[in-house]
Amino acid sequence: MKIQFLINSLTSGGAERVAVNLFNNLSKEHSIYFYTILKDKYYKLNKNIKYESLTIISENNGNILFFIAITISFFIYLFKTLKNKPDLLISFLEISNFLNIMAGKLVKTKTIISVRTNPLLMYPNNTLYGKYHNLLIKLLYPRADKVIVVSKEIENILIKCYKIPKGNIKTIYNPHDINLYLKLSKEPFEDVYKELFEDSFVFINIGRLTEAKGQWFLIRAFKKVVDNYPNTKLIILGEGELRGKLEELINKLNLQNNVYLLGLQSNPFKFLKHSHCFVFPSLWEGFPNVLVESLSLNIPVISTDCKTGPREILCPEIDIDEDINYPYYGKYGILTKPFPREMIFKSLNEKPLIDEENMLADLMINIIENEELRKRYSNGLERALDFNVDNIINEWEKLFKEIL
Repeated sequence: MKIQFLINSLTSGGAERVAVNLFNNLSKEHSIYFYTILKDKYYKLNKNIKYESLTIISENNGNILFFIAITISFFIYLFKTLKNKPDLLISFLEISNFLNIMAGKLVKTKTIISVRTNPLLMYPNNTLYGKYHNLLIKLLYPRADKVIVVSKEIENILIKCYKIPKGNIKTIYNPHDINLYLKLSKEPFEDVYKELFEDSFVFINIGRLTEAKGQWFLIRAFKKVVDNYPNTKLIILGEGELRGKLEELINKLNLQNNVYLLGLQSNPFKFLKHSHCFVFPSLWEGFPNVLVESLSLNIPVISTDCKTGPREILCPEIDIDEDINYPYYGKYGILTKPFPREMIFKSLNEKPLIDEENMLADLMINIIENEELRKRYSNGLERALDFNVDNIINEWEKLFKEIL
């Protein structure tokens, strides 16, 4: 079968990493045409996948040139579709989804789109950008042959708030190559990082340095942890537009010897393996892959109960709409109270810790002090295997047969 795939970029990020993992595996049985709108490529595709960028633009600046590039991309993509004559069109992320649906209707090819995040939070209606995206979602998404979502909660949101027909939506979780994670975790550290893990209790967070990831709350809460345990460290892997503000906050809190922003790392698993607890302060998500990655290495996880994903991954024993008391000690991780959508880059003298920050700080201190609690949450591999790539690939293959 010939499958044609479109995604915004392969620069970095969870959706991009999942796309590469998924299509590298699908390429064993299918012919894959893989297209990106933006030029830069961070992740590696199998050699038998035909890859091409549709533009020479390397980043989305939201300016007129980018929108011109999108328009040109659509016509190039339409031409590629006519030339390749694929059996299926698949896309990830909103802009690619919009183009894919229109191309599919024009050339009469079956179309699958995938929604990777919560659109209600990603595209707030109080902005022109948000209104535009939400309008296109309501107009175009019902025209796709199948809408794949990465969590049951996103499925409910699309049905209730965007009026997508229930029969058009299916939840398929992200695929994870657990054996690869375990193998990568055994790679040796570069000398420059070794001393960070010597004689210290190390917390770790992985994610883009953006609003959605909420790392300023984590850093502020961590100040309380350091006041109690001065030798504790926090390592954050990732890059993004908030790096400068986060660095200023670290300096304001005098945490230069405790908090380390280590940027993008090609192998985050060796960092996870040597850390003692993964902390996840996100304000919103789709399906947070990094939680599964952390579980696979059996390190304890503390996560906000944000929309959407953490509850489904860490606490499958509770319903996604169930009211719970915080903190909630789930089967595979600890849920803490979600943070407000507020950016706070102030010292604790300028603004004391809010209740949610205090709860997170107390949970981190408890993890340091309570060895039994750490042992209780060192069984994550059991849960991570539910998302193993073979299981997820089988679900996609069943979907292809159903649609065709």
